[in-house]
Amino acid sequence: NIAWAYAVADIDAPTLFNDAFINTCVENKDGFFVAELRQLYQWHLWQTKEKCNPGLPVNLQECCHEAFLSRVPRVSKFQDD
Repeated sequence: NIAWAYAVADIDAPTLFNDAFINTCVENKDGFFVAELRQLYQWHLWQTKEKCNPGLPVNLQECCHEAFLSRVPRVSKFQDD
């Protein structure tokens, strides 16, 4: 998921992640795998919290949030002391 990769790298690309990107995500919402929805939710959080952008529309945001919460968190090997 390219959006997630940009978020992780903290690289803003407004010409890439614009209204056309959002509309394409909305139109293809049912075609995403759960893992992709989780990553899209992380991108959304980055957009709204770090970049002060609107992020995803509410209906897609809720779908991504549900996918994000559906997985039990696991401790990173870096945090496993």
